[in-house]
Amino acid sequence: MNTTGDPVFDGTLKQALAVQLEQSPFLNIFPGERVRDTLRYMGRSADERLTPDVARQICQRESIKAVMNGSISSIGSQYVVGVDAINCQTGDTLAREQVEVEKKEQVLGAVGKAASRLRGKLGESLASIKKFDAPVEEATTSSLEALKAFSLGEAERSKGSELTAIPFYKHAVELDPNFGVAYARLGQSYANSGQSELAAEKTKLAFERRERASELEKLYISTHYYDNVTGELDKSIEAYQLWKRTYPRDSIPTNNLGVAYSSMGKFDQGLEEAQETMRLDPNSAFSYGVLGGAYLGLNRLAEARAVRQKEIARNLGSTNSHRDLYMLDFLEGDTAGMQREAEWAKGKPDEFFMLETVAEAAAFSGQLRKSREAYHQAIESAQRGKFEEGAAGIAARQGMTEAMFSNSLKAREAAQAAVAVNRSRFTLIFAGMAQSMAGDVRQATGTADELSKRFPTDAFVNSVWVPSIRGEIEINRGNPGKAIELLQAASPYEFGFFPRMLPTYVRGQAYLRARQGKEAAAEFQKVLDHRGSCQTSPQCALAHLQLARARALSGDATGARSAYQDFFAIWKDADPDISILKEAKAEYAKLN
Repeated sequence: MNTTGDPVFDGTLKQALAVQLEQSPFLNIFPGERVRDTLRYMGRSADERLTPDVARQICQRESIKAVMNGSISSIGSQYVVGVDAINCQTGDTLAREQVEVEKKEQVLGAVGKAASRLRGKLGESLASIKKFDAPVEEATTSSLEALKAFSLGEAERSKGSELTAIPFYKHAVELDPNFGVAYARLGQSYANSGQSELAAEKTKLAFERRERASELEKLYISTHYYDNVTGELDKSIEAYQLWKRTYPRDSIPTNNLGVAYSSMGKFDQGLEEAQETMRLDPNSAFSYGVLGGAYLGLNRLAEARAVRQKEIARNLGSTNSHRDLYMLDFLEGDTAGMQREAEWAKGKPDEFFMLETVAEAAAFSGQLRKSREAYHQAIESAQRGKFEEGAAGIAARQGMTEAMFSNSLKAREAAQAAVAVNRSRFTLIFAGMAQSMAGDVRQATGTADELSKRFPTDAFVNSVWVPSIRGEIEINRGNPGKAIELLQAASPYEFGFFPRMLPTYVRGQAYLRARQGKEAAAEFQKVLDHRGSCQTSPQCALAHLQLARARALSGDATGARSAYQDFFAIWKDADPDISILKEAKAEYAKLN
């Protein structure tokens, strides 16, 4: 409760207290998003101000042991900061601390002192408090105004709204340019909204300031630095595992380990971490996202759908949630469901995520004209929202689609247009794939070289994407054996969500070019067996055609006919003038 009349303390001291208490491995702080969710269940506004009475009701409903009631009052020029720990069931005071300071600038320090003393009274050891007790004003920030802006950003992010959190985090670092964890949160909000260059820039600034952070904040900053800046997946996983051991009640490391394992295709491990995340934080949009993703990767589509539907029912859904449902509807042939999800996304700031999935699904079905129209709409949507990197990335991925359809000129044009606007990691990756698939060896080689030089430690860049680009180059040069050799590096990652089976598809093409039909068929069958990883990627439909060709090459005419028929069934509504469709029909006719 703030009785000073100074609005800078509203919400700010709550954030300061949370920063102090969250440093303790001994305590488990009830997340803000779960508070909002419980308020809704109580028939109240999710944004309602928490009085001691309402806080205790939440506490009792959620079987929490204690509630912290804080207060600040002023006596003349002095301030009195008080914190009480109340037993939720009995209403008894478990511990109480009060600190008086003479100046406004000392208030954050007073909160820290009160929190440290409370931790001891609640049973935490002196050694633990000493190790995990960085003063908020010395580590996190010394600016009340910056901490207030940060707290407003946290409130937005707890609703699952990354885009609306960004301005508050930006204001926080403007007020305190040394506010390390605010830079890190800003970087992650950019990363989660598809702005990788800004994510890397802000996360790097956080890493440079990590010494002015608590131990918990240092773990957050370091792990996200490996994720967003260096791409060192092994270091990222190692740091998350340390975080998980140090703070076993924190859901962030389990969530991000789940993401990491699923990105690599280790979906069993991803599911294990996702289930633990859901246990720790069952009302977070992030928990639903990582759990739904793990089920999807395991081809457990019904469970993936149920998770996303539950997320939406709890008002935690985002464009990503509805995009996943669109994709699941597509895989199950539910056109009404697809239309419903696409309609939901209309007019949203990040509608381009949905529109690109619409474009991919159309290409998957051989409807190239419809696909081009949706890609165009997606690029325009991203441009309207000033998502330059997003627009360029979509253009590059359209180029890759055109290349798969043997439209080399359009593929080269799209790739060139993309890199002329933006040369981020992801734009270069897909532009390079488009260039190499389209036979533009000179440009593709330059793009691969640039990726290797600019991102020398990135696991996915150097083990998946550069080998895939160079593999396509070698196929075009008539060196399929070299392509197969290069693509060995992608084996540990290729089933994951980021690669989406593309290295496997390229390896299959290399075996085809080497006239090793059985080996090629095995690679294309892998693609078809991982539809949860493939999702709406066009190569996952074309794998049926390539499988037919591989079987024909190995002398399995019956198997080849079956694969051709599967391909024609998927492309039953395809544009009739697509060259690869004409080729497929001619090849099929020769088998009969």
